[in-house]
Amino acid sequence: MSDLAVDYAVLNRVRHNLDHIADLMKQPGRDMEKVTGDAMGVPELARRMDDFGDEWSYGIKRLTKFSGKASEALLKIKESFEKLDDELAKVGEKGKSKGKGSGE
Repeated sequence: MSDLAVDYAVLNRVRHNLDHIADLMKQPGRDMEKVTGDAMGVPELARRMDDFGDEWSYGIKRLTKFSGKASEALLKIKESFEKLDDELAKVGEKGKSKGKGSGE
């Protein structure tokens, strides 16, 4: 048994969740950019609403960017492990065929 194991189903599920988070966060971010403080009526409240909207939009964009990059990284990790699995399987098969042919 190998000392290292990768659960591809879990890896795929995490990637899907990260992609879903990015999709969910895009619309509220766009909505917050459209809201102006002037809609609040009171000048101080309007200023605070503008500040909040800017910070919210910035945070949403950062979360979306992070989740997208994390998803890409997980895909690369998965692909690397799959390639390694394939290479090890080929080496294992070569070892088995050499063992049978040499009378060992």
